[in-house]
Amino acid sequence: MQPVQIFPGVLSLILTRSARAARTEIGGFLIGRVQNGDVFVTGATFPRQVGTPTHVVINNIEMANLAEELAKRGTGEAIIGWWHTHPGLGASFMSGTDTATQRRYQAFYPEAIAIVVDPVKFSESLALQDLDLHVYRLVDEKPKDFSFNYVREPGEVIPDFYGLLLRLESQEAVPFEDTWFERMLKDVFGQRVTTPEFVDTLGRFLEAAVAFSVVGVMLLIVVLSLAALVG
Repeated sequence: MQPVQIFPGVLSLILTRSARAARTEIGGFLIGRVQNGDVFVTGATFPRQVGTPTHVVINNIEMANLAEELAKRGTGEAIIGWWHTHPGLGASFMSGTDTATQRRYQAFYPEAIAIVVDPVKFSESLALQDLDLHVYRLVDEKPKDFSFNYVREPGEVIPDFYGLLLRLESQEAVPFEDTWFERMLKDVFGQRVTTPEFVDTLGRFLEAAVAFSVVGVMLLIVVLSLAALVG
């Protein structure tokens, strides 16, 4: 197989999303086409998902929605694989879970590929030379690392592709972007010590506590006012 051709928008989306969640595993779908055995990755999406530092679960409905949208557009593009991150672990391998996932993709689309990224070093330096990115496909049931090129001046792109991305991502939930409270805890402990569920629960608790305090202060003012009138 010739080097996989990756269009600029793909790299931009993956790097942007990866840098925003450098310590959480995230992923999405790859869009493109195969011509004479050559793979052109023309787009990527970031669907609704839940991630941890070592695992990500993507809503299966998102794939069906994307496939339907691409079919309506009639551009000849298809879902040709997937991408995901290995935060801090390096991108030079496919785990057992990754391999099983890739096997399912290739069962439906034999030319399907997987892009694996470790965004940690890049997110700190924002230097392209620090990007750890690999492209895989299973050959004889084992992951094979394929070479790739970045398309500098693509002569053909999906019309209004970013409009498609915006529509597909309009309802996304991103549960792993740091809040001020998480940043504070990381400053204290030197590492991330919370989970999205914990932060959400704590946030609702703090909101309730603030509301209760406000009501308590108001009642205290009323009581003191009545006491002053009586006195």
